[in-house]
Amino acid sequence: MREITLEFKKIVGEGKALGRSEGKVVFCYGVLPEETARVRVTFEKKNFAEAELLEIVKPSPKRVPPREDHYLSCSPWQVMEYGFQCGTKKELIEDLLYQTTKETIRLDKFYGAKDVFGYRTKIEYSFTGEPGALSFAFHKRGNYREKYLLPDGCALISPAANAAAKKVLGILNGLKLSTADLKTLIIREAKNPGSRVAALFLKRQDIELPDMKVEGLDGFLAVYSNPVSSVSQVDGILKTWGHEFVTEEILGDRFYYGFDCFFQNNIELFSEALKEIRAAAFKCGKLVDLYSGVGVIGLHLRDLAGRVLAVEASESSAKYAKLNAESLGAKNFEMLCSLSEKTKDDIFDGTDILVLDPPRAGLHNKVIKRIMEILPKRIIYLSCNPITQGRDAAFFLEKYRIIRSAGFDFYPNTPHAETLLVFERP
Repeated sequence: MREITLEFKKIVGEGKALGRSEGKVVFCYGVLPEETARVRVTFEKKNFAEAELLEIVKPSPKRVPPREDHYLSCSPWQVMEYGFQCGTKKELIEDLLYQTTKETIRLDKFYGAKDVFGYRTKIEYSFTGEPGALSFAFHKRGNYREKYLLPDGCALISPAANAAAKKVLGILNGLKLSTADLKTLIIREAKNPGSRVAALFLKRQDIELPDMKVEGLDGFLAVYSNPVSSVSQVDGILKTWGHEFVTEEILGDRFYYGFDCFFQNNIELFSEALKEIRAAAFKCGKLVDLYSGVGVIGLHLRDLAGRVLAVEASESSAKYAKLNAESLGAKNFEMLCSLSEKTKDDIFDGTDILVLDPPRAGLHNKVIKRIMEILPKRIIYLSCNPITQGRDAAFFLEKYRIIRSAGFDFYPNTPHAETLLVFERP
């Protein structure tokens, strides 16, 4: 693989720096605008190349030292001043929304984070090394075969979570388990009032673990996950110690969610997003919350609607949504476990407010089609991907106008953020 030295001019959509060499566009993580860097080309086509950073030859005044040596794998923007990160993210979101909608959409606000490390509610560690001397690891970005060692865990989750994870690692090394036995360790951490569970994903069902009541954990699960799949999917619960869930308090309401449920990764800024969402809502007869997870958004708005209908595909998340509704006494809350695109058409009938919080892939075409047929009075769309959000917004803008927008830095030190767009029918 060849090495080249070039100047990078700007940061583009995925958070990579863009430069040019010999008439070809070159993309690389870990480089800032106006920096000159020596890079190694890892993938090359006729018109562009992907590269990995080897050395910063001429640094930017916006560069700061990274906190971790594996930062390129987990959070490649650790080297950027935080104020510069926020400004860059806001510009990127607005640029991507323009590219996808062909409309100029300026964010009314962009919320930065108070805590730029230790904010995550979930971390997933893989393993590397020999039996008795295993280490936690992350896969190298863009190269699944190579791994970074993580002797101290990762700074994106709390020191307490990392300390608990290292205690688990010590037990596994005492058992002389190997990478042929183990897939990943996932830690889920609630911030307020504070609880933590771990799930160890095993490639074999016959592994005997000792008592896994680990200091710093409220629960531990041994999970079988088919070794044929590279994903840490749940194919069976082998044993549990303590709780299988954590408890999070947000804006005065308490929510429970399981080790395998989706939950937002930054509670501080999720609270700000909920405030913005509430400010965008109004008293109505029916509110539908698609991709609802464990029901947080719909339940937060329960006092504004005569009926709240939540739709979620994950059985585990739907189970906890029902539990959360019961715990909060939300008798007007209904939970439907289904893919949003496979629900009966009549669930949308009479919808005044439609809340959307889809995964990165955005909305299914069938969902967009049905929305454009029933035309709810207001659409509140929270997204972790401005590209797919902009693609979906292009349809809505045929019949709606944007009345509120905001960005949230849910993921400091990474290229990712959340965007809220609120659509109203004229």
